[in-house]
Amino acid sequence: MVSRLQGANPVPVHPPFAASTEKRGVTANPSGSKVWLCFDFETVLGPSRHGAYTCSVQRTASHRLFHTCVHTVTDPQSRPETAHILVVDDSKLNRDLLGEYLHALGYASESCHNGKEAVERLQEEPFDAVLLDIDMPELDGYGVLEFMRGDDMLQIIPVIMISGRDDVPSIARCLELGATDFLSKPFNPKILEARLSGSLEKKRLREAEQDLIRMRDALTHMIVHDLGNPLSVIQMNLQMMRMLGEGDADRLGHLERAASAMGTMIESMLDLSKLESGTMPVHANSIDMGSFLAQIKAEYAPFAKDRDLALEIEMDGGIVVQADELLLGRVLANLLANALKYARPATRILLSARPENGHVQLVVEDDGPGIADDLHERIFDRYYQVESAESDVRAGVGLGLAFCRLAMDAMDGAIRAESVSPHGTRFIITLPGA
Repeated sequence: MVSRLQGANPVPVHPPFAASTEKRGVTANPSGSKVWLCFDFETVLGPSRHGAYTCSVQRTASHRLFHTCVHTVTDPQSRPETAHILVVDDSKLNRDLLGEYLHALGYASESCHNGKEAVERLQEEPFDAVLLDIDMPELDGYGVLEFMRGDDMLQIIPVIMISGRDDVPSIARCLELGATDFLSKPFNPKILEARLSGSLEKKRLREAEQDLIRMRDALTHMIVHDLGNPLSVIQMNLQMMRMLGEGDADRLGHLERAASAMGTMIESMLDLSKLESGTMPVHANSIDMGSFLAQIKAEYAPFAKDRDLALEIEMDGGIVVQADELLLGRVLANLLANALKYARPATRILLSARPENGHVQLVVEDDGPGIADDLHERIFDRYYQVESAESDVRAGVGLGLAFCRLAMDAMDGAIRAESVSPHGTRFIITLPGA
């Protein structure tokens, strides 16, 4: 059996690979860390003694799988680890050829002939990626995608569609159902290699991020537990000393404020973890902003007065939002605490509310040193602190604004920061109107 080479005479098939797609069409190239992979629907060729050559693939009655039958790939031994790939296609020929190709790339693979079998295998064994056809008996590729995206464990697995379809509606539907990528048959093997490698790298990074989040949460719970119990003992003893009239009153006050600040920090760390994990209870109700902001002002006006600041409210009547009153109160408390800390003396802090396209915007604005425009997003990161040359106020631990962002997300709202000219900062909260 022979296959036609471009610009060359017919070349006989090497005996070890003749007429067999069951054997691996791969051999090492002694000159470097490359191997030559040769595919034909009927023939798997051996390596050329003169280097890589391009070979035309015979068409079958149905379609071709690959554009080219000779392809240079990375030596499997140079890969740090072996990914496990599931190939799902109702054509045995396609499954075999993809299996050969994946093996040459250094991946382990299994194959299924329909979507139903694929769903069963996905539940039995972990896979790193799926190469999925659309048109199959019993359960098609769309059904497999829907099943995977509805499963918490499977939805992170990248899925590359490989189909004879190339129409826009089919491609769009696959992507809408969560497919990572789409390749139409016939495709270039080099493109599959690049997209599979990219998909696996993204999956690896997502898993590494999830591992870091789990480690951070475990550390947070350990800190909360290890600090919470001693802090409770300290606070109880301080209360006892004050009741008994022991110790200097001013020093007791300093100690109580320090203990209270530490308690707030511990509570914030725990609440951040709850918000991120979705275990924080959120109860949205209709809140009249007139009475709500008046209550906030009454609570914080004395602190503003102590710092020679005016706390003002601007809003029209009848503004109602849909939010969790406790969470929203804590968000505003964090924003007002920042404003009170950084605002310049003899200026004002403005609280305002206004309707905006079916939503309500709440604004907390101060006349402090301001925040650089390129930091308007970073300030919402956990533990991030802004250093200001214009203020000698000591920054906090960077939990307050992170809490605000997560709390707003939990209430289907949003929060952002912007600069006020010539100086100052404006925090804008957006919430659903009621």
